Amino acid sequence: MAGIDKQSWDKLLTLIQESESILLSTHMNGDGDGLGSEIAFYYYLKSLNKECRIINPTPLPYNYTMIDPDYVVEEYSHSMNKWLSDVDLAIVFDIGDHRRVGNIGKQIYGKCVSVSIDHHPARDGHPFKLTLVDSDAPATGYLIWKYFQHIGSANKKLSIIIANALYASLVTDTGSFKYQSTTADTHYMAAHLIESGVDGYEIQRNIYEQRRIAHVKLLGEVIQSLQFSASGKIVWIVITQAMIKKVNGSDEDVDGFTEFLRMIQGVEISYMV
Repeated sequence: MAGIDKQSWDKLLTLIQESESILLSTHMNGDGDGLGSEIAFYYYLKSLNKECRIINPTPLPYNYTMIDPDYVVEEYSHSMNKWLSDVDLAIVFDIGDHRRVGNIGKQIYGKCVSVSIDHHPARDGHPFKLTLVDSDAPATGYLIWKYFQHIGSANKKLSIIIANALYASLVTDTGSFKYQSTTADTHYMAAHLIESGVDGYEIQRNIYEQRRIAHVKLLGEVIQSLQFSASGKIVWIVITQAMIKKVNGSDEDVDGFTEFLRMIQGVEISYMV
């Protein structure tokens, strides 16, 4: 894996050093990777005495509250626009399409320096001054860990709050280490996080074994509406607001559906619209 080069990481470090007020964000209906990455980076920036906030377009899903014990993840509201107007640097994680930050984008893009850290290629026409993308990486959180290696922080135990966040990122985007993107270095990262104090079972229990009734009912609706390609190798689902309303659920109840679909025999690609 070629990864992100030293010069690119140095550019990020310089941008951080030159900034006083920093926004961190991820896509709508944040998942373990985006949330874990931004939470880990938040505590790193706080250790540098930077003014920093995590503001997301949608609320923190209930099954990720364990990695946010200090309640640092905020949901965007118009009352935050004044603070956002003073931001020097915005870093978005696991975004792919820059538009997925919703109305936050109107407040930051073109008005401050913006950076993307991701394992998905950036959409054409993106507003980022710096894109730190490695499509071979198993998770965006893995790239955060590599950055920590670059600055020497990963040569010792990480704080438990950073380690928990990065473990959530890694375990969710590798399908609990089942996906082909899982490499030997992925396991080295997991080992380092466990050495830092992570209880892997507890993280996975909170993420995967605390499903709400609405989530289970919605999954039932989804199973009834699966669509397959002619080869059977691609499966997709269309989830409507009407389906979510029918089960008395919310947008966060769709988390994990694409991973579930990939477990169907013969399926190689799954997606949700």
